Amino acid sequence: MIIFLYGQDTYRSTQKLEELKAKFMREVDATGMNLVSLDGAKLKFEEFNQQVKASPFLARKRMVIIKNLISENKSKEIQKEIVSLLDKDWKNKEDDNILIFWESIKPKSESKNALWKRLSKEKFAQEFTPLKSYDINSWLEKEIKNRGGKIEKAAIPLLAATVGNDLWQMSNEISKLINYAQDKIITNTDVDNLVKAKFDDNIFNLVDALGSKNKKLALKLLSDQFSLDTNELELLGTLIWQFRNLLLIKDLQNEKSNISQAEIAKKLGIHPFVILKSLERVKNFTFEQLKSIYGQLLQIDYKIKTGAMKPRLLFDLLIAQI
Repeated sequence: MIIFLYGQDTYRSTQKLEELKAKFMREVDATGMNLVSLDGAKLKFEEFNQQVKASPFLARKRMVIIKNLISENKSKEIQKEIVSLLDKDWKNKEDDNILIFWESIKPKSESKNALWKRLSKEKFAQEFTPLKSYDINSWLEKEIKNRGGKIEKAAIPLLAATVGNDLWQMSNEISKLINYAQDKIITNTDVDNLVKAKFDDNIFNLVDALGSKNKKLALKLLSDQFSLDTNELELLGTLIWQFRNLLLIKDLQNEKSNISQAEIAKKLGIHPFVILKSLERVKNFTFEQLKSIYGQLLQIDYKIKTGAMKPRLLFDLLIAQI
């Protein structure tokens, strides 16, 4: 059996890998003697060949895990040799050793990478993409319950919006909140007091909060940044850049309703990933709303630089007026 786990969401792919290992030790080999993990970055074909063909010791089969072979191993030959082995020697061996390939990064060209192309066609190939905002809430609720914690419904979207889809950070925040609550229900106040947003995610979440007119969340996200001594002009510059992109995208969409992501990226000269992120948010605004917010941000920039008003007050006024 060949299993291929890959994708940007390394938290969930790692969780899946741990589940498979636990199942193997529970059902096949409790000693763990037939469970082998190989460092793909340093792996030689001879070692790979030896490990995957080795007979199990006092068990039905072995499990061999190979991590980041494609993304970190500089040898192109080993990938060709592995493809050849899988095509010739591994056919009709569904009941033999279990091979798990785990990758955190996709190659630049998937179609030109023979091993990636070969593995992605496997029956048990699974990609882990970052969760969308609407999926994080349900994941959060389930994860907290699995860890023996409880959280009030209103606190779930606040926690999701504050942290975003970085599940490694989210896992740490969940542990912190459960330990703090000590068998009590995690509340909005607990999230407000204990969870701080990262700068990059915070900007996207702040844009979302402005789009949904969620003043309470917008003020919290803003407060998080000032508590971390974020430079006011850096924060403002990032917001201006974000809303300028949204305004330009909305303008293009008004000109051509079915314009594609690729067309927008080409016309604006902006990386497709940024366009993808922006497309998720631009639908929360009308063209007039974007013009208004963008104009207010430019006014804030002028007033900060001329010393007309304190930066914090200017940001608070912006949020109050949405």
